[in-house]
Amino acid sequence: VASAAAAAQASPATAAGPVATESPAAASPTASAAGGLTVAEAAAVVRAAGYSPADTSGYDPDRTLSVIVGMLATSADGHPQRAFFFHDGHYLATDAAMPSATVSWIWSTDDTVALQYQLYRPDDPQCCPTAGAATVRFVWAGTTVKPIDPLPSADWETPNSRR
Repeated sequence: VASAAAAAQASPATAAGPVATESPAAASPTASAAGGLTVAEAAAVVRAAGYSPADTSGYDPDRTLSVIVGMLATSADGHPQRAFFFHDGHYLATDAAMPSATVSWIWSTDDTVALQYQLYRPDDPQCCPTAGAATVRFVWAGTTVKPIDPLPSADWETPNSRR
């Protein structure tokens, strides 16, 4: 599992916050010109990035901002996870440069998505976070998605890490 987590975290190092990446299915021939991707098509975008859709309940192509939570496809224990943001049903970005141990969709409005990250102390085993959880709201900012609240660190040595 550690090697899978390390491989999943080998994305470009950027500041904490949403990471715009080219959609693996950006030229989806089945996407409607007038509307966004269906849930199945959006889930295919997540799969093309190497993640299995774990929660699609935050996805709605009719919302300005929506989300699908994905789990690394090769994971044996359900970690790591990423949130995949969609704007008007079209893939936009992930929630952060580094994946998280556990992220959950909490609620959405038309232009805001709230995600919850389980938090770990440095000595916590991967199974058992003991530092609580942090809710981070992400908002559509006209051209991109931005966090309203601080995104917890992914550094394993940091107290209250999302790993």
